[in-house]
Amino acid sequence: MPEGIADAATTQETPRVTTPPTSVERTLRRLEWIAVGAALFVFSGALFPLLVEGSDGILDAAERSKLRLVNLPVYALTLGLLVRRPVLLASALWRNLPMLALMLLPMASLLWTVSQSVTMRRAIALIMSMSVAYLLATRFTPRQQILLMGGVLGGSTLLSILAAGAVPGMAFAPGESALRGIFMHKNVLGWVASFTVLLGIAAQLDPLRAMRRGGVALILVGGLGVVLSTSATSLLSCVVALLVFLGVRTVTQGQGPARLVRKLAVLLTTVLIMAGLGIGLLPLLEMLGKDATLTGRVPLWALVDPEIAARPLLGYGYGVFWSEASPEAWMIWEKILWQAPHAHNGYRDLLLGVGIPGLVLFVVLTVRALRQGARLCTVAPRDGWIWCTTAIGTTLAMNVTESTILMQNDLMWILFATAALTLSQRAPELSPALPRHARLAYAAV
Repeated sequence: MPEGIADAATTQETPRVTTPPTSVERTLRRLEWIAVGAALFVFSGALFPLLVEGSDGILDAAERSKLRLVNLPVYALTLGLLVRRPVLLASALWRNLPMLALMLLPMASLLWTVSQSVTMRRAIALIMSMSVAYLLATRFTPRQQILLMGGVLGGSTLLSILAAGAVPGMAFAPGESALRGIFMHKNVLGWVASFTVLLGIAAQLDPLRAMRRGGVALILVGGLGVVLSTSATSLLSCVVALLVFLGVRTVTQGQGPARLVRKLAVLLTTVLIMAGLGIGLLPLLEMLGKDATLTGRVPLWALVDPEIAARPLLGYGYGVFWSEASPEAWMIWEKILWQAPHAHNGYRDLLLGVGIPGLVLFVVLTVRALRQGARLCTVAPRDGWIWCTTAIGTTLAMNVTESTILMQNDLMWILFATAALTLSQRAPELSPALPRHARLAYAAV
C-alpha cells in the first residue's frame, strides 16, 4: 500500500486508536483488503462465468447454480469481517436509513410477489452482497477505495485487453468483433472499463504523485477497454463521469455569491445537455451508425410500460418479473422474439420489482448522497470524495439503457451503494467544518 494511503484511517471509528496494531490486527487488516478485492472480482462477472458456460454461450440453470456456489465463501468472509465491528456497522445502518429501507424492501415484497421462492433467493443474495458495500464504506477511506477498486477493475480491464491477443477464442464471442475479454458480454467489459476511467479521473486530485500517475494509467487502460468493447452505454458513462467531475469541481470552488452563480451555470448547462440529447439523440445514433431503437430497447420499453402501469404501487415482487415464473415476461418475450433478462432500464426494473416506494426511496437516497458529496468535496477536495459523487452521477446515466439499480450480486450496484454509504458515514462528522456561507448555500439546494 503506498505511503500516504496507509496512514489514512484504517478504520473510521472514533476515537482514533493511537496504540500500534498487533500482529493479529495487521493480519485481519490484510484479510480485509484481500476479501474485498476478491469480492469485487467475483461480483464483476469476470472469468468464472466463462469457465462454466456451455458451448452455446448461454448460462443455463445448472451453470447458474454453480456460479452461486462461488458467491458463498465471499458472503461468509465479508460478513464475518463486517460483524467484527457491530458498533461501526450499526452506525452505517443508522446514518443511511433510506439505503437500509431500500435494501429491506425486496424482502418485504415477499408479501405480494408472484413467486416467493425467486424473490426470497434474490432478496437474500442482495443483502449478502451488500455486506461488501458496508465493509468498504466503514473500513476503507475514499482514497483507499480508489486504490483497491482501481486495482481490481483496472486489472480486469487490462487482462481483457491482453486476452484479445493471447486467447482470442475466449476474448471474442463467436461471430462478434467487439471485445468481451474475460467477461460474458462486451457490455460488462464496457461497464467495468468505464468505471476504471472514472477512478482514474478521481485519482487526479490525490495529493500523492504516485496515485495521480496510477490514475493516468487507469484512464488509458479503461479508455482502451471502452473503445474495444464498442459499448455505447459505457462511452456515455465515461462522458458523464467527466462532466460530473468537472461540475462538482466547479460547484465546490469559490465562496458566497460566486458559488451560487457557479451552481446556476452548472444547472443551466445540465438542462441544455439533457434537452440536446432529447432532441438530437436519434440523429446522433444514426450518424454514429448505431441502431436508433437502441438495439431493441425502445420496442421493449413500449411493452414494459403497460406492465408497470398495471401494478404501479408495489410492482410484481423483487427480482421476479423477468423470471420464468412470470407470465407477463413470457408474453413480452414472445412479442420481441428474444429472452430479455431485464428491461434494459434500471428505473423501469425498479418499478417492476418494488413499485413506487422503491423509486421514491432511491430518489431520496440519491439526492441525499449528492448533497453530502458536494459538502465533502468542499471540505476535503483531495480526500477522494469526488469518486463517490462521480460514481453516483455515472450510475444514474448508465441505468437509462442498462439495469443495475438494486441488483443482487452486481458490481455496479455495489459501487453505487459503497459511494452512498461512504458519504453518509462521514458527512455528519465533516459537515460542521463548512463555513457559515457554505452551509447557507447548501441549505438552498
